[in-house]
Amino acid sequence: MTEMELERLKRQFAGKRVTADACRPELARFADRPGRVITINCNGRALVEFDGPNPSRYDIAPEFLKLEPSP
Repeated sequence: MTEMELERLKRQFAGKRVTADACRPELARFADRPGRVITINCNGRALVEFDGPNPSRYDIAPEFLKLEPSP
């Protein structure tokens, strides 16, 4: 992944509200739980903190995230 691609992903996702693709078996536990993208890692994956009782952050490929409309 080039530096330009990383910057494009950061502009597109960093700080934004997202939901995970619940059709993916490994992401089904995040169904109907919005989260916030903290940053995009150097490997091109999003670091997402989901709302709820578990404040952990998860490393998820951006193609499996959907941006939520701004309030």
